[in-house]
Amino acid sequence: GTGSEAEARPLGPGCGSLEAISAVVILLDSRDVPHGLSDLLDAAEEARIGVLMLIDDAGRRRADVAGAAVESIDADDATVSAVLRGMLGRQQEIERLGRELAVATRFTGGLRGEIQRMQEELQLAAQVQREFLPRTFPEVGGIRVDAFWRPASYVSGDVYEVDRVDERHLGVFIADAVGHGVPAALLTMVICRGLPAKEVGNGTYRILPPSEALARINADMISHQGRTTRFATAVYCVIDTTTGRTTLSAAGHPHPVILRADGTMELVEAPGGLLGVFEDETYGDVELELRPGDRLLLHSDGFEQAFPGDPEGTRHARLPTKRYLDEFMAVRDAPDVSAFVQQVARRIDMQFGSVHQADDITLLVVERTAAGEGAA
Repeated sequence: GTGSEAEARPLGPGCGSLEAISAVVILLDSRDVPHGLSDLLDAAEEARIGVLMLIDDAGRRRADVAGAAVESIDADDATVSAVLRGMLGRQQEIERLGRELAVATRFTGGLRGEIQRMQEELQLAAQVQREFLPRTFPEVGGIRVDAFWRPASYVSGDVYEVDRVDERHLGVFIADAVGHGVPAALLTMVICRGLPAKEVGNGTYRILPPSEALARINADMISHQGRTTRFATAVYCVIDTTTGRTTLSAAGHPHPVILRADGTMELVEAPGGLLGVFEDETYGDVELELRPGDRLLLHSDGFEQAFPGDPEGTRHARLPTKRYLDEFMAVRDAPDVSAFVQQVARRIDMQFGSVHQADDITLLVVERTAAGEGAA
């Protein structure tokens, strides 16, 4: 209505049931003082009821008309009727959307809780995986070992193990499951724990050649496979810590690298397919010698994307490259294995996209120090 003290009453008991109201029409001219208008508009918005305000220019300046349809107070009957028909016609759709919004809000709350629960479980899985990895490495003879391990997500599909096989032999193992996330992490943990280092019986033992150890892992994986086939790559080597003689076998894994003390680099090629593919797969042993000052690097294929080919970060930046070999050579003068690992880690951190790395990254550095020089 109009008048010098017109007051808008909030929607509620005084106006009857909200369900019975289809629309609200408000007249406001220059003489009206819009007491309670904001409360009425808020209540109408909460109840999803359309509001039409017929207002003059002076009243428009004094009233908050957000959330309402506005026409001139002098509008003809046809205009007012058309606006009301439009508001009433869309009311059913607004109510439907409101119901869907309420359902979506409930689902969103449940989904948020489920995501939080999954994140907590993944954090726990990551903690468990880290606890299973070696924290310290055995120092046998003149052999020293250190490792760099960085998952692309919560958990890693890379795993490694360094064990003392007997008084003079050290077993060094690295594996990379094909894929990412929890399934890959579980597979590599099973592989690592099932690695057969030696055969014990009749009061003696036999150190298994790396090729035989990988063949046994391959057979075990195939025998336990269900409908989903899981693959992995691996390298296993047994090092005589007295002489530096090393026997190495690989299963489809990136070639190990030897940084010689004289500054040269060698790639160790070993035959053998992926673990978990063919039941009759055979693996060969490669014999090599680590001389004092030599370093053997076992790494996962994440290094092929750790150093982008284009430092500017174009769409080709994440294609696999061999730049990591240059990076290994660049830090070859590091004083020990720990310093070598730290310098490689810093170089990775300096790369484009290192915060969101494309793949799990693992590096094992094995060095024969001058302490092993005396034996041959």
